[in-house]
Amino acid sequence: MPRPDAVGAMVPRMQLLLVEDDPTMQLTLQRALVRRGMEVTAVGDGAAALRQWAARLPDAVVLDLTLPGLDGLQVLQQARTRGLRTPVLILTARGTVGDRVLGLNAGADDYLPKPFDLDELEARLRALVRRSHDAVQAKSGSSAIQVGAISYEKESG
Repeated sequence: MPRPDAVGAMVPRMQLLLVEDDPTMQLTLQRALVRRGMEVTAVGDGAAALRQWAARLPDAVVLDLTLPGLDGLQVLQQARTRGLRTPVLILTARGTVGDRVLGLNAGADDYLPKPFDLDELEARLRALVRRSHDAVQAKSGSSAIQVGAISYEKESG
């Protein structure tokens, strides 16, 4: 469902895929992000993450690394191999520099170690989605603005 932005224009809700195996953390994060105006689909393992990601392309993926079955890095690598270019923010307890480098080199767009601040997570997600949408518009060479299923063509000069 669309919501008003800072100037009152209606914008679609950000669609997130949350991949977190800890049920308490998953529920807490899902509720917090929904309260912040996002639509969140949550799954608890790597195989389910890949199925859900491919079935309904989200605006962004929040991905834990420690998952049953396929771990987060395997999920990310398989998603990228399949051509899924959705922005990914890794949210994990693995916070060493080596872990961050490994995650970013595997195809993540951002990395936030736990514990984290919810305001920072939200800001990083919004920045990822904004950059992703800007890149898509620049690549297409279009001056159109896409909002959900509605596209507006800018008038030229």
